Amino acid sequence: KSVECYAKITSESSYVSGTKYSESTYVTVAAKPSHTITYNANGGTGAPATQTKWYSETIKLSSTKPTRTGYSFLNWCTNTANTGTKYNPGDEYSSNANLLLYAIWKANTYTVTYNANGGTGAPANQTKTYGVDLTLSSTKPTRTNYNFMGWSTSANGGVVYSAGGKYTNNSAVMLYAVWEVAYIKP
Repeated sequence: KSVECYAKITSESSYVSGTKYSESTYVTVAAKPSHTITYNANGGTGAPATQTKWYSETIKLSSTKPTRTGYSFLNWCTNTANTGTKYNPGDEYSSNANLLLYAIWKANTYTVTYNANGGTGAPANQTKTYGVDLTLSSTKPTRTNYNFMGWSTSANGGVVYSAGGKYTNNSAVMLYAVWEVAYIKP
């Protein structure tokens, strides 16, 4: 880049007052030191592009958030354990150092709700974590003159899950008690 500079000569007798003189000189100016801000999606996708931070200047971190199936993005951190310095998208960064940021994730959770479906004593709700099998409650509801058979995903459906069985779906669900009339011989 070209920069024009002007100087005033005060003591050189070989120059005539009022006359214009011109001279070109190239001066090398060192570039300002820069630092790199790098983002690691840490198991996700869509990490922001690397940013350049110039010495003694403040930069806004990218507002782009990565994504990861089954997880919610919490923040950026200087380590994967989320015990280092934490940053949010759009925060300002002014340190004169390179920065490597890791995405921090929280696994999504889903509620499993039980409906006694005409009986009493349905188990309390349970929380299913993304990617982790849930052992359903072994508590069985009761209903006068009926035997508990298991759990269905609809009020009039057949048994899909047994008490104490495994729930592997990554979604919320309402489970309904399935009843069979208790038969007593006359």
